[in-house]
Amino acid sequence: MSLTFNLAMLVMLLCVAALYYIQTRLKRQDIGAAKNSLIILALDCLLYFAAFLASCFSADRAVIWLDTIAVLVGAFLPFFIRGKFNISIISFPHLVERFELITIITFGEGVVGMTDFFDAKIFSLRPILVFAVILVLFGCYVTQIHYLCNHHRTDRALRLMFSHYFIVISVNLITVGFKFLDNREAGRMFTMVLMTAALILFFASVFANSVYYHDRFSLTVVDVALSVGSLVTGAAAAYMFRNSIYGFLIGILVAVSGNFGMLIYKYKDGAVHNEEF
Repeated sequence: MSLTFNLAMLVMLLCVAALYYIQTRLKRQDIGAAKNSLIILALDCLLYFAAFLASCFSADRAVIWLDTIAVLVGAFLPFFIRGKFNISIISFPHLVERFELITIITFGEGVVGMTDFFDAKIFSLRPILVFAVILVLFGCYVTQIHYLCNHHRTDRALRLMFSHYFIVISVNLITVGFKFLDNREAGRMFTMVLMTAALILFFASVFANSVYYHDRFSLTVVDVALSVGSLVTGAAAAYMFRNSIYGFLIGILVAVSGNFGMLIYKYKDGAVHNEEF
């Protein structure tokens, strides 16, 4: 299985590298970006080739480590090897649109994963609270990324790209946390810690995009204090009532609702000031 996987990854990356090489021969204005990508792809290809060789000799532990490193290199090396090229070739609005789509799909998968909480025969507040948490989280994301950020700009968008890796991871962790509520093997304390960590990761990643705000918006110390205060209050409530599913979910809802309220107020306040000028 690992042999086939690593061979497929190697062939795919070599094909992509070939396309970038062709690009260096066709368009001079993009040569810097293409060369930068070729360096990263070359390192990734070497790692997958090493993993392929390890698979041939059934060195399973080495294969796992090499594949893990290859994934991390491919995902995060562009943040460190940036190269020099004309960033005007990057379409920031297009990138935002693509990452918004990925996040929407992730939230959609989260909603689908929560269908086990719903029972048409029995009315319960639990599925309503679970859905409310996911809905408010999505509202936080949309308000921050779609409304507060200025998409019409020229930027390398590295922060946008890498923050969305963690946004997707955090949403999936939150979904897993909800699943653990019905799992007797998972302690409620563990579930609370997982949910709190996932929420911190989510909001840290979302607020990392504040550098892309419209000029009339800014992330202030008060905003950060309100966000942290909401998370601490919600986490404390979830901890105090962790043995009650309803108390636990209400605590999580308080944490996300506080952040959503802050973002909505920021957007409306900025819109009012924009109309005045």
